[in-house]
Amino acid sequence: MPTGSGKTWLAKKAIRRTVQSGLRALYLTPLRALAEELASNWVSEFAGVKVGIFTGDYGRGGQAFPTPYRDARVLIMTPERLDVCTRTWRSHWNWIPKVDLVVVDEVHLLGDRGRGARLEGALSRFRRLNPFCRVLALSATLGNRSELAEWLGGVEFGSEWRAVPLEWRISRYRKADQKPEVLLSEARSVVEAGGQSLVFVQSRRRAEALARFLTERGLRADYHHAGLGRTERRKAEDAFRGRQTQVLVATGTLEMGLNLPARQVILYDLQTFNGSGFAPLSVNTVWQRAGRAGRPGLDQSGQVLLMAPSWDRDAHRYSGGRFERIESGMTDSAALAEQILVEVQSGLARSPVQLERVFDSSLATLQGRRPLLHNAINDMLSARMLFQAEPEKEEEPGEKRLKTTPLGRVAIRHLLRPATILTLQRFLSQEPKFTHFDLLVAAACTDDCEPVLTVNFEELESLADRLVRCRSQMFQGSQGDWSRLISKRGKRLLVALKTAAALLSWSESGDIEKVGEQYDSYAFDLSRLLESMDRLLLAAGAIEDLQEPAGEDGLSESGEKEKPSRIHLLRQMLLNGVDEQAAALTLIPGVGAKWVRKLMRAGIANLPDLAVCPLSRLEELGGLSRKRALKWLALAPELLEAQPGRTDSVLAPFFRAKPQGLDLKVDPYRLRRALELSVESRGAVSWTVEGGLEPHTVQGASPVRLRCDCPDHAKGQVCKHILAVRLHGRDPELRTAAERMTHSNQEYFDLFTLWFDRSFEQ
Repeated sequence: MPTGSGKTWLAKKAIRRTVQSGLRALYLTPLRALAEELASNWVSEFAGVKVGIFTGDYGRGGQAFPTPYRDARVLIMTPERLDVCTRTWRSHWNWIPKVDLVVVDEVHLLGDRGRGARLEGALSRFRRLNPFCRVLALSATLGNRSELAEWLGGVEFGSEWRAVPLEWRISRYRKADQKPEVLLSEARSVVEAGGQSLVFVQSRRRAEALARFLTERGLRADYHHAGLGRTERRKAEDAFRGRQTQVLVATGTLEMGLNLPARQVILYDLQTFNGSGFAPLSVNTVWQRAGRAGRPGLDQSGQVLLMAPSWDRDAHRYSGGRFERIESGMTDSAALAEQILVEVQSGLARSPVQLERVFDSSLATLQGRRPLLHNAINDMLSARMLFQAEPEKEEEPGEKRLKTTPLGRVAIRHLLRPATILTLQRFLSQEPKFTHFDLLVAAACTDDCEPVLTVNFEELESLADRLVRCRSQMFQGSQGDWSRLISKRGKRLLVALKTAAALLSWSESGDIEKVGEQYDSYAFDLSRLLESMDRLLLAAGAIEDLQEPAGEDGLSESGEKEKPSRIHLLRQMLLNGVDEQAAALTLIPGVGAKWVRKLMRAGIANLPDLAVCPLSRLEELGGLSRKRALKWLALAPELLEAQPGRTDSVLAPFFRAKPQGLDLKVDPYRLRRALELSVESRGAVSWTVEGGLEPHTVQGASPVRLRCDCPDHAKGQVCKHILAVRLHGRDPELRTAAERMTHSNQEYFDLFTLWFDRSFEQ
């Protein structure tokens, strides 16, 4: 059913009937912000019924949920939280059998590359644990709803009715630099008529730039994207709801879930970056965004405006609403491996035969893409994340039982992909003298590190300057050595290098805003990155413990006295925003982030300082008993003796980055982009160049007189389109320059070579 047609109202009605019958209801939403909004509203709407919220914002570090699972009659949670509950279902058996209704909002999330397989696995397990529960799946954009209904064992219903119908229109422009003025004209006409505009763009920077542009032209405009903190985003949302803001420019963060309608929705960009290039938006995405248009009770119709270049003849397809199929992500090998581990560890599938039964009922199998189960099981056995044991009496004769190994349980406990655990294990076993920087790079190369900090060509030289201050053992060897450890090259490795350097900068300064400015990143992204990295480091520490566990006498298998882990120190550095020496203070029981900073302000910056500190000086700090102070002073010398070697600050060599660029007669960035473009001759002196956001025309009788209709050339630059035409004409100078860009320099770790590496674009 379309956005705004009453799906949430119907769900709420079904939930009310369920709780009135004495049973429980579960509501899944992919957005934490929407979960908060619903929980706040439903506490009053369901008077006398306990409503609980269960998202990643709660339940950390022993912190209790506002309403415990056992008491909640209406449970609001994200798919990731349901995933956790079904993995550890025995701990949740006091409420799972009592759930009569599961509402899956935005069920098209099943097709999401990153989250779809986990949602499918969680729903599958929940329905096996509670086969009597009913499932109500909701979405505005499903191209195969009958197929999804068949998988859920139910019926499908579709409607095109909408309380506020949509009017679709396309606004054309000839050149990209005309778009802001077109946007201004369209938004102003709606604002002057008393309405509001919600504008969707493809990037955060564009959202900010356009909001500034509109404000400068007299409109009250603001921006909204995932780089903002929750408080900033909520402020922008409230201002728009309260009509203090006339135009809100946003990325896809507002395309679903939140109740934020406007009279007009403008899709400023009809493309999105898919990781390697720009691709057209899907019909599903366009309709999710278009659904924000039209305010019930205020507007006769909602306006949807698509901004498209004059040459784009494909934009008309969007208004037809022919939604794409939602396809299972369970055929992805990494996702399948994770689900196999979870099924085995949960005890819901104990053998290959039982796993076959589970995945025979998957959405992937229904869609004719049966997961390659036996290959995945063999891979997990070879990786020593699973092992086979003899069957127990009640199990099928001759069928060997599968069990997870300690390594497999690390993946499950920390909600990480098996591939991530294997990368960390390989790194720790083959690079024993790793530095903090090395480990952070390895962790940042995994798919579970999210978000990572993107890299722009223009910042390569400044990034190289920061990297040469980082200590590294891993990158002293040849490319073959380190690439075997982390399996990443090209721009993906550049991203990991920047991410690791930024995290170390945070540990040196403790100022997240400052680090954000230094690395052209958002503070909120850095906060999320710190949470993600902490989970990865916890897993790395668990893997390290498995490799050489300490015995009861405190000695390792090699007979050496067990030392505090460097991984533990790195975690404390990142948790507290302090350097390695200050982080060692956290080895003392009772010294956390607050006390580390208090000691540092008093001039006690490390264990040696604490070891010689007078008792009176500690007592002067306040909040510390004499008994506790004496204990700290007694522990400091012992811990100082056992402190791990200062690999980062003394022993390891520096990262060998090449700080300067290539000595070329043309701009290397534009030349690199030119290599990706296609050129078609339109006569002796005219060419059409495609492959970017839009095609451009280059004209001219000779290489030195070429002209292009792009904004870059209008500014006096030799644009990428002209370079592409010259390459098309086999210009010897440019061909030589292009070959030099792909030449690997073994003496230095050349960031420019990584940027231009086209053999590995992940």
